[in-house]
Amino acid sequence: MTLTNQSVAVLEKSWHSKILEQGFDQIGQAVIIVSSRSEVLFASKAAEMLLENNNGLSVVDNSLLADLVPDNLRLQKAIQTAIDAQLTQDTSVGLYIHRNQQPKPYYLSISRLKKQLDERREGHSALIIIKDLELNYERWAERLKKGFNMSPREIQCVVLLTERRSVQEVAEVMEICTETVRQYLKSVFKKMDVRKLHELVSLALEYRRNR
Repeated sequence: MTLTNQSVAVLEKSWHSKILEQGFDQIGQAVIIVSSRSEVLFASKAAEMLLENNNGLSVVDNSLLADLVPDNLRLQKAIQTAIDAQLTQDTSVGLYIHRNQQPKPYYLSISRLKKQLDERREGHSALIIIKDLELNYERWAERLKKGFNMSPREIQCVVLLTERRSVQEVAEVMEICTETVRQYLKSVFKKMDVRKLHELVSLALEYRRNR
């Protein structure tokens, strides 16, 4: 049996896809690839399990959707922004998708997947990497508590700030006034020995990583 160049190319692409899929499965990474129309082209096993929960993200008519309307609007915009702006994995678009069943959201990192010359589909695709912030929250909170002697409410305030929320938004989530948030911040600034908000966020995120 003699294979044509086109057949060889199809087999190579299939083989590369299988290797890619196995790699994602082994590291348990939740990865979704969607078209410029938000149609799901690929989902790793971890992503499939996540989508089956119908908690924050779901697939309806083969389209990736966020459950909450404001989140879904941001999701669709982020996908188009990543594709249209010709971003790469080094300059991705990030956003949070909230869930009803868990207090912590998903964090999505969205970057552009350039269409190959031999692909028939229209437009480029988007690579979406999903992180479940709930999984690491308890260990992160414990590190912040031990490292800086923070109270649970101070830790909650800091974590919300790392989600790029404003003081007003932090106050709304914590159901307190903005002045109370500023008092927490004053205390946290002193405990973490920082003077600016971006320094606080950077240091807090460093403590989220394994130490």
